[in-house]
Amino acid sequence: MLDAWALGFALAAGCFQPLDDAIAMLAAISDEAVGLDEATSDTAGLDAAVSADDAHTLFVGHAGFEVLEKPRWVRHRVRPQERLTAIAARHGARAEDLIRWNRLDPNEPAVRRRHLRVFTARVAPELRRVSYRIAAGESWDDIAANLRLPEHDLRVQNYRIRTPAAGEVVSAWIDPLEGPSFTPATEPTEQPPLELHRDGKSIGLPQRGKLVDAVQLPEHPLWIRGNPDHLWASAHAIDIIHQAFSILRGQLGYPSALLIGSISRRKGGRMPPHRSHQSGRDVDIRLPLRPGMEKTKAPTADEIDWYATWAMIDSFARTGHAEVVFLNEAHHHRLYEAARAMGVPRQRVHEVVRWPAWRGGADPVVQHAEGHHVHLHVRVRCGPDEPKCESGP
Repeated sequence: MLDAWALGFALAAGCFQPLDDAIAMLAAISDEAVGLDEATSDTAGLDAAVSADDAHTLFVGHAGFEVLEKPRWVRHRVRPQERLTAIAARHGARAEDLIRWNRLDPNEPAVRRRHLRVFTARVAPELRRVSYRIAAGESWDDIAANLRLPEHDLRVQNYRIRTPAAGEVVSAWIDPLEGPSFTPATEPTEQPPLELHRDGKSIGLPQRGKLVDAVQLPEHPLWIRGNPDHLWASAHAIDIIHQAFSILRGQLGYPSALLIGSISRRKGGRMPPHRSHQSGRDVDIRLPLRPGMEKTKAPTADEIDWYATWAMIDSFARTGHAEVVFLNEAHHHRLYEAARAMGVPRQRVHEVVRWPAWRGGADPVVQHAEGHHVHLHVRVRCGPDEPKCESGP
C-alpha cells in the first residue's frame, strides 16, 4: 500500500515531469519510511586524533568503492563546501543528472540542500570528520597534504587557529576516496620495446617549423592513438614519449593506456586549430579520468584523476627531455595538492608546478596555456642530432 500511495503521490506532484523525477521522489519517500540506503550519516563524535604517521590509513583511494550488481537509489548527505560536480564524481554520476533527479536550481549552491538523491551502481565510503594532532614543524600545507584536502578548506574549518602549534588538534571533513588508485612498483618492470625504422628530424620552431623523414607514432600497449594523420613526429620525440609512458607504467604503476590525440602532420607545418604542433615535438595527451567515470569529451575537473595526471607529468620530467607542459592555470592547484598528498616533497613539486605563483624560483615544467582544460600539451626538447631544431616561446 505504501509503495502504491507513494507512487501515486509522486506522479501527481510531478504532473508532466519525466518519469525518473517521480521515481526519485518515490525513492526518497520509501527511504524516509524504512530508513534504507543512506549513503552518508553523521559521526557520533570525532575519532581519536591521528598523526602524520597514520593519516594514510584514513583513505582507500579513487577506486575504493564497492561495485553493485545493479544500480539503485542512495541518499548523499551534503557536507560543508561540497561541490555538485564532486558529489557526482564520487558516485560515478553526472552533475546534470543530479540536478534533474533532485529538481535543483543550477544557480543555487548544493550546500543549501541537506540530502541529494543519486542513482548509482556503486557504494562510496561516507565522508568522515576526523581530528589531527599537529606535529612539531608542521605547516598548514603539510597538514592539508596529509589529510588530502585543499589548504584553504582546512583553514576555513579551523578558523580559530591562526598558526599551527605542536600538540594542537585540528578537525576536518575528509573524503576517503581521495588518493591514487595505483601503487608505484617496488621494482621497475620492463615495458614492451619500440622499434623505429626512420630517423625523423624536427626543423625550426614549434609554431613555425616542419618535419623531415617523419616517424608516425606506432600502435603500442602503453597508449591509445588518435587520428593517425596527426601523429607524426621526430624520432627523438617518439623515443621520449615511449620512455615517459614506460616510466608511468613500469615505475609509477599507472595501469591504463592514455589517449595521445595530436602531434604533427607528416611534413609538419600548420595544423589548425593548433598554433604550434608544426615541428613534431608537441604532444597532446588526454587527461585521465577517475576510475569508474564514463568517458566524455568535456569532463569536469572533479572527474579528472589528478594523481594520475601528476604521475604522467612526472614521468616526462624524469626523462629530462620535457621542455614544457601546458595546462590551464585554473588546475595547477589540483596538481599541486595531488602531488603533495602522494608524499612528494614541496621543493620537488615546485620544480614542476609553481603554485601558489609566488612559490618556486626558476620557470617550472608546467605552465599556463588557455584552452588546456582536458588535455596536457607536452613539448619535447630538441634532440642532440637535430641541429636545425629551435626552441621558442
